[in-house]
Amino acid sequence: MKTALLVGCNYPNTPYELKGFINDVHAMRDVILKRFNFDPQHVELITDEPGSPKKTTRANIMAGLEEMVKEAKEGDVLLFHFSGHGVEADMKPGRKDDAIVPCDLNLIYDVDIRHLIEQLPKETSFTIVSDSCHSGGLIDKEKEQIGPHSTLRGIAPSVDARKRGISLESIHQGLQTAANVINAASDVLGTTVAFSTTGLDIEPRSLTEDEGILLSRCQADELSLDLEPSDKTQGKAYGAFTYSLQKIINETNGTLTNKQLVMNVRDEITSLGFHEQHPCLYCSDKNAGTAFLATIPTPLALPMINELVPKKKAVLVGCNYPRTPYNLKGCINDLENIRMLIMKRFNFDQRFIKVLTDNYIQGSWDMPTGIKIKAALYEMVRTARPGDVLFFYFSGHGTAVPVLKPGQPLRLDEAIVPCDFNLITDVDFRDLVNQLPNKVNFTILSDSCHSGGLIDKEEEQIGPNTLRKGEKSPECITRGKSIEFPVIHDIIDLVSDAAHQATNIAEQFFGFFGRDIVSLKFTDEAAKQKGLLGLRPHEDKGILVSGCEAYETSFDVVLDGKSYGAFTDAEVKVSMGGYVKMSNKDLVTKARDILKQNGFDQSPCLYCSNADLDADFLGEVA
Repeated sequence: MKTALLVGCNYPNTPYELKGFINDVHAMRDVILKRFNFDPQHVELITDEPGSPKKTTRANIMAGLEEMVKEAKEGDVLLFHFSGHGVEADMKPGRKDDAIVPCDLNLIYDVDIRHLIEQLPKETSFTIVSDSCHSGGLIDKEKEQIGPHSTLRGIAPSVDARKRGISLESIHQGLQTAANVINAASDVLGTTVAFSTTGLDIEPRSLTEDEGILLSRCQADELSLDLEPSDKTQGKAYGAFTYSLQKIINETNGTLTNKQLVMNVRDEITSLGFHEQHPCLYCSDKNAGTAFLATIPTPLALPMINELVPKKKAVLVGCNYPRTPYNLKGCINDLENIRMLIMKRFNFDQRFIKVLTDNYIQGSWDMPTGIKIKAALYEMVRTARPGDVLFFYFSGHGTAVPVLKPGQPLRLDEAIVPCDFNLITDVDFRDLVNQLPNKVNFTILSDSCHSGGLIDKEEEQIGPNTLRKGEKSPECITRGKSIEFPVIHDIIDLVSDAAHQATNIAEQFFGFFGRDIVSLKFTDEAAKQKGLLGLRPHEDKGILVSGCEAYETSFDVVLDGKSYGAFTDAEVKVSMGGYVKMSNKDLVTKARDILKQNGFDQSPCLYCSNADLDADFLGEVA
């Protein structure tokens, strides 16, 4: 049997009032009914909204949990979801205890949850989803699977949010206000005293393998956030964790393990702009790899799949770097031309084209920072299914990152330069391509310097060729789309004390941006875990159409008073040239001819498998 207790605390008419809890618990209820086959009769909601038959007091919540555990039998699946405030209580010297905050401020501690889990029959799955502050470690002494992350720096949240934090002092103050004096607290709380120390004297026990599974919104020493109503949330307030969790589940047509779910939710929350909260997973090794709620979800209905995951999706990025010494003029014009091209010529739906620009244009989704671009790309890849066509377009600066290893000659690796200079490198694109499902077409078109080889170890089909040197056409004014890496190095060094003190490039980027959001190029351990080291060129579904060779410059040009990328302009002219079908090979070859005719020392290249060489550009997979 499957049983759930869903609790949402809004704390109305108090200084600690929240807005998103009702939407949280109802969203979770919809998910478990529709996708995980829970019986509505075995799903209990307790909220402090008007008209609720039960209030979210400690007594009512604990009674619901105890009843659920008491009735559990071997093989049952239990779920407890809490949305509300959390607190970290320093109840004993040198020891902090995590707790959730019911509406009567009578805390439910980690040891209370541990006591419940110890009563479970064997092989009973008990999952706790806590969207509250300080929720990591809410099952006392549960084994950490995905745990504490260092605080990330460098980028502020991009959406309106409100913290779900409440201090122990505030709880004490609230109780005094409600009862006038702390000695009268029993009149408010019944027979239970607020700061009950029951169980707090238990000596710390060793981490054990059991059936408790905790998906927490954040680490024990972090705060959780509420999402304010916005277009992104369809005008509703949510807890950021619950919103992201139900979004991932509703967009995934298949099974997610507990570990996979938490990692995907982390990526989603990061894409919302929250870099100081890190969802965690605490459970046994066995349960880390078990399906969430021990259930294979009901497949999404076909119309829902088509709506949520279209066959053609695109991420388009244009960086002009305004108000900097490195500003360009034509990159957003390039993006607009490419957007119109893929809609008119290749039947992309504008609803599924995500646009990121550093000068606002209609339909722009966000600023093209490194983390925002990667979040958009990973989401596009994560939701891809066989037969899909994915497209990433970048117009902006490129750079070459020096890589020097003991006993090896210096080499320069390719990267694109987001508006915040948090580089996205060839290793990051290789990681994306490695995650593609079978029979997915993923085309990258990059109009930037040093863009040849931007997918690490992709097989070269049309490679380095030296065009005949010639003067530029007199009507063209050109500018290279490159920022030399030493310039980026000096900028970061100048604005960050931590970066200034670094002894190598990797530590410099860690010091400015934070270790978890920089390129995999600078994190050997993470790259090794993903199998990205020591690769050789091989066949896959990554297709790179680059504006130039890895050591060449891609040009920004002015034609008839308007700026464009020379390569993008050539690509658009070829694509709109009346050809019924055009292969990847034809597109690059014809674009080369146009650039050559205009005297550009710029050699577009093609990197892809042999099968995709003659496949239709942005067409069906080979």
